[in-house]
Amino acid sequence: MKKLLTALAIGTALSAFAGLRVGVAEKELDIPLFAELYGYGPYCERRQMEIHDPLYVRAFTFFDGKKRAVIIYTDTCSIDDAYAKEMRGKLAATYTLDPAGIAFVATHTHSGPALTSRNVVSSGIPSPEFQETWKRAVMETVKSALANEEEIAEVTAGKAPLAKPVMRNRVEREKNITDPAIRWVKFRRADGSVKLLIHNHAGHGICCNGPMFKAVSADWMGCANQMIKEKKLAEMPLFLLGASGDINPVYTCLDTKDALGNEKTATPYIEDLASDLEKGEKLDVSTISYKLENVEMPTVRQTGAELRADAQALRDTDNRLGSHYWERNANRLDEMAYLVDHGVDCGRRLDFQFIRIGDFGIFFVPGEPYIEFGIDLLKRAKVKFPLLATVANGNGMYFFSEAIAKRYPNAMSKDNKVFGFYDVYLYMHMHKFKYQDNVGSFVVDQLLKLEDQ
Repeated sequence: MKKLLTALAIGTALSAFAGLRVGVAEKELDIPLFAELYGYGPYCERRQMEIHDPLYVRAFTFFDGKKRAVIIYTDTCSIDDAYAKEMRGKLAATYTLDPAGIAFVATHTHSGPALTSRNVVSSGIPSPEFQETWKRAVMETVKSALANEEEIAEVTAGKAPLAKPVMRNRVEREKNITDPAIRWVKFRRADGSVKLLIHNHAGHGICCNGPMFKAVSADWMGCANQMIKEKKLAEMPLFLLGASGDINPVYTCLDTKDALGNEKTATPYIEDLASDLEKGEKLDVSTISYKLENVEMPTVRQTGAELRADAQALRDTDNRLGSHYWERNANRLDEMAYLVDHGVDCGRRLDFQFIRIGDFGIFFVPGEPYIEFGIDLLKRAKVKFPLLATVANGNGMYFFSEAIAKRYPNAMSKDNKVFGFYDVYLYMHMHKFKYQDNVGSFVVDQLLKLEDQ
C-alpha cells in the first residue's frame, strides 16, 4: 500500500506539470558505397569502404499549444546553408510550420558523406544519392515526430561536471581551455519514463580517424547516443555540439590503432552524464518563442588583383603541409579573383537562430566558434538555462579568436602549427572572403541580440 501511495504521489506531482508536448522520431540513413566522406581537410579522397556504425536523421518537435519548434538532427559534419533553407520551406509548407522555428543541427562527425549543395570546399564530393536520401529522411522523420507528440510531465536540467576531461584544446595547448561540463535537459512522461534527453558538450568528431579513415561513423557523439539508449537513460537522445572550433578529443583511432577511439571518449562522458541526471533543477517550459535572422558577416573584401597577389605569394612559399597544399589554396584564390572580377559577391551571409522553450533556450550557430566564445555566450545569456548548438543551419567554418588572427596576420605568416593558422586561412575553399579578426565576438553579439528580440 505504501508503494502504491508513493507511486500515486509521484504521478500526481508529475501530472501537475502540464502543457508542453514533445515528439521524437529517427531514421537510419543509407550510405552509398564509395560516397566520399567529409572532413580532415581538402582533397583527401575518402571514398567510404566500410560502415562502422550507422548515421541517423532525428526529428524533435516541441508544442506549447500555440507555437511549435522543430529541431532536425543529422549525423554529418555540417549542415548546408542552401539545403537548410530548402527543407525549411518544404517542411513549413507541408506541415503548416513557421520556418523561423525550424532548426537543423549536425554532430560534426568527420566520417559521414558531405551534406553540401556545392563542391567548392574540396573536402568531399557530394553524393546526389545521399543528398536525396537525406531530404526524404528529413520529411519522413518530422512527419513521424509530429504524430508522436505527447504531453511531458516534468522537465529538469543540469550541468554534469567531467571527472576527467575527454577533450583538449588543439590551438592553445598551454592554456588548454575546454568545456568543463555536460549541459543536459531531460523530458519525463507522467509515468516517470524519459522520452528525450538533450546533452550538450564541445568537442570535434574526429575519434574515428587513422585506420578508420574510410569508414562511416557517427564518431564519439553517435557512440554516446547509442549508450544513452542501451543504458535506458532516455528513449531518444539529442546531441548538441558546443563551441568546439579549437577542441579535439583526447583519444582517437590514431592512438588506439582501431575503432576504440569512439568508445574511450564516449564511455567516461556517459558515466559522468548518468551520475548527474537526478540532480537537475525543474524548468518551466510552458511557452515557446523563436527568432531566425540572416546576417551579413564581417569579412575582408579584396579585389581580384589582391587575391591573385596572395595566390602568387602562396606559390612562392612552403612549410610542413607541402607545396601541393599551397598550390591548391592558390588555385582557389585565382578562382575567387575570377569571380570578383565578374561581379560575384564573395561575402558571407549566415542564418542565426534562437529558440526558447520557457526556462531554457538554444542558440544555433552556423559554424565552429572557439571555446572562449561559447563560454562567453553561456555566461552572458539571459535565459535561465542556455544551450549552444554549433554547425547549425549552415557551414560558416571557423569563428576564430582575435589573438589567433593577429598571430597569423596574412597567409604567408604561417608557421609549422596547422591548427589556428588553418582555421583562419581556409576561406578560399568556400570561395568566400576571409573573416575579420573580430568574427568570434561578432557572432556572440548577434546571438545575444536575437535573445532580446
